[in-house]
Amino acid sequence: MTAFNEKYIDTPENFNNVHTFLRKMVTLTGKLQTWEFVRFEFWNRYEAPKSADPNFMEHNAHLWKNETGEITGLFISESGGGFFSLIVHPDYPYLADEMVAWTRNVWGKGKKKLNTDCYPYGQEVQALLDQGFVQDSHIGNTRRYDLAHTEYTFNLEEGFYIRCMAEGIDEGAKSDLIEQIFSPGDSNVGNTNYWRKDLQSYRAELDFTVIDDKGRPIAFCFGFVDQDNGIAVIETIGTHPDYRQRGFGKAVVTACFLRLKEQGVTTAYITGFSAEANALYQSLQPVEITPMHSYVYER
Repeated sequence: MTAFNEKYIDTPENFNNVHTFLRKMVTLTGKLQTWEFVRFEFWNRYEAPKSADPNFMEHNAHLWKNETGEITGLFISESGGGFFSLIVHPDYPYLADEMVAWTRNVWGKGKKKLNTDCYPYGQEVQALLDQGFVQDSHIGNTRRYDLAHTEYTFNLEEGFYIRCMAEGIDEGAKSDLIEQIFSPGDSNVGNTNYWRKDLQSYRAELDFTVIDDKGRPIAFCFGFVDQDNGIAVIETIGTHPDYRQRGFGKAVVTACFLRLKEQGVTTAYITGFSAEANALYQSLQPVEITPMHSYVYER
């Protein structure tokens, strides 16, 4: 089977084609890829690199296609620099060598160091090793949850409760909480648009928050769904520093799991990188844990 490659051009058609490809990859392989549909939605919405380079997407994403125009491989760099990711269709494993070579010799030309993250089952792993990359470190774990066959319950301290955005939560207060957790000291806190609601897979009924006894949001998570395939990705989970180690993170994710079960979603994935995050996600009874490693190439 032959394939050709082309630059990713930022059009609605290309966005939908890549989005479909990433959702299909999970069902074809039975595994989450290093890029899934939610991460791609975030990338498509990420304004900072695009403001610095109007052609950022064209310069940092590349497609491989078969004779019928179906996507068979994706190269993408989240923010430019030397970091990239490769997704290879399982029916086209031979493309991995070509994609790694293109990454190293075309996109990576002039870059002293290239690095990527891979799961051990990734089609690209052997091609990376064959072409001079070395495995560097274990950076995180992705956990799979069987929502259909796992019982979930949670308890909250008196005076605390959980609400979803569909039930009415102040967007500004929640945006401020997110910024306080992930961007402490940022002067933009208080001026952040609640842009996640514009993502294609966003559901207000899966946008959960723990409210404290003074009516303030103190923990949150977002559930994003591929409804066609019954798969959810829980993306962006956080608890205010003053309220950690009190079970609020576990409670808010559990509430999301229970809502997903009501909607007929059978599988959920969460990826954790820090020791604290991995401990929390492990306590939620995953049925599978997959490590992620970094691979590095230095000229």
